Amino acid sequence: MSWLLFILLSPLVSADEPNNLNTTFEELESGVTLSSDDLKAKLEYLKANITLADLKDYLRLQRVLCWSTDAYDNNERAKGLALAQKQLNAEVIKQSPETLADIKLCRAWFYQVGGQVDLALKEYNQVIAQAYQLESPRLIADARGLRGAIYSFQGNYALALEDLYSAQHLYDGLNLAFWSRYNLAEIATSYRRFGDPQTAYEYYAKLEAKFIESGDLESANGMVTEMAIALEELGENEAALEKYQQSYRYWQLEKDELAQSFVGINLAGTLIKLGRLDEALKYLEASHNHVMPTDEAFYSFMMLFRAKIEMLRGRPNAAIPLIEEAKSAFLRVKNSRGLIQLYTLESQIFAELSQWEQAYRSLEHYNRLHSELDIKLQTHRTTEMQTRFNTKQVESENLLLLETQQIKEHELQILQQNRYLQFTVIFLAIIVIIIISFFAYKQAQKSKLLSVLALTDHLTQLANRRHAYTVGEQSFSDNHDVMALILFDADHFKKINDNFGHDLGDKVLTSLANISSSLMRKSDLVGRVGGEEFLVILPHTNLEQATEIAERLVDSIAMADLSGTAQDLTITISAGVAAREQDKSFSELLQRADKGLYLAKSSGRNCVKIG
Repeated sequence: MSWLLFILLSPLVSADEPNNLNTTFEELESGVTLSSDDLKAKLEYLKANITLADLKDYLRLQRVLCWSTDAYDNNERAKGLALAQKQLNAEVIKQSPETLADIKLCRAWFYQVGGQVDLALKEYNQVIAQAYQLESPRLIADARGLRGAIYSFQGNYALALEDLYSAQHLYDGLNLAFWSRYNLAEIATSYRRFGDPQTAYEYYAKLEAKFIESGDLESANGMVTEMAIALEELGENEAALEKYQQSYRYWQLEKDELAQSFVGINLAGTLIKLGRLDEALKYLEASHNHVMPTDEAFYSFMMLFRAKIEMLRGRPNAAIPLIEEAKSAFLRVKNSRGLIQLYTLESQIFAELSQWEQAYRSLEHYNRLHSELDIKLQTHRTTEMQTRFNTKQVESENLLLLETQQIKEHELQILQQNRYLQFTVIFLAIIVIIIISFFAYKQAQKSKLLSVLALTDHLTQLANRRHAYTVGEQSFSDNHDVMALILFDADHFKKINDNFGHDLGDKVLTSLANISSSLMRKSDLVGRVGGEEFLVILPHTNLEQATEIAERLVDSIAMADLSGTAQDLTITISAGVAAREQDKSFSELLQRADKGLYLAKSSGRNCVKIG
């Protein structure tokens, strides 16, 4: 009843109304879990006390109304999509770029939950571009966090971590504790999917404790489910089963049948691994009453697990329609990890039926997807290392965004004061103009600095990975005849860090950068694309010339005098070379250079190989 009294009494205390409204907004935007009745009451209070005349609060309300929709309820999601479309068509919304972008982001979230992943990604990309133009840290963090979660689910770990790390820095800088923890859980899940469930488990355990401490038991239970998945991937199936059952019981008590069904599907997968097929089937049958084909992420695994049970019981024919249902759902959301499991089972089913051609095709699909994931995992390793090296740059960029946000908030405070102090409006306007001009000048200076930092590796002062790849793409497009790449990597660099320390390791990397740059022409570009990995772009250069340059580079580094760095220190490199032939893109040319580097490493290092 307290909220009802609050609403009834609020008109009698109009002097405190702005504070009451702001408190309600902050609670709804904080991410805290509210009961459906409490949420409805707070929304009704805001709608009753805000009109179009209060434009700032009205726009804020439109964003809250969109995000307060239960996206996991099919009917509510449909209403949410209709509301978002209506808002996006409204002229008052179109006049506020940040509100327009946030409602687009909300609509993209509905698309994602509804299984329209491609549409969601397209809209996330648009919102992120708009958010950077608007210099809105919160909008950037929300959009990159959501996009990173999709990339992680699809197996694009490099792109996922790039988004999630950026979002994490912004959430921490904005002191948004709930969203920081939520995003950190996505980072942990990316590590688990990448193949490091032990690290992920440690993250989940810490996050569970933090959620319990904050009173957010629902999110804490979510971490219990994630810990179960990590334990399952570690092969600790009995321990995983206990965690799943703990989470399942939580949703039973909460009487949330859909969430209970989602956990039940995972629980069934563990029971299958333990050979307890009858129990697994009971959970799957119970889940089938609530999980619809539109819930692709869980529906796909539900059908896959049912197909596994049929196969294990010696009924391969009964497994075929189930596997087709699962495949259709996996393909809709582009879940490569799930498809790898599916094609393995499908091959076994067809083999059991002596349908060897279909079994072979399934294995071909499996091998192709496995190779694609291997490439993504390798890219992830490079990105993770680069992210660690570029932490200061990311923090600087995010700090600039946060400073700009503070300026905007300060301007809004000044405008708010004008409502109560109209006699000083001219004086305040002059001050605002001076402040804006000053910060605009500072912003221009910082923008110039950031434009340089964005293209340069902070340690070696070479082109960074993004800039090097951009130049490579441009060179590939401009030079229709000849160009070549050299991809080289310091041999046994970890031993240098372990034996001499990271400071000396940084000096060695700087020496490699200086030596390689001194051997190249003005038209060539040397870039640092990983921890100890460098890329040389050689326009108008054929394979023979590039190989000679690479061999000269290998010899020069092997003979380099590094005594000024550490006594008796020597270092060698391995290099891969590729020249443009039938390559359709710069990416294909780069992959061949990477193969050459791999061959050089496999051939004893300190050498050059052609990819």
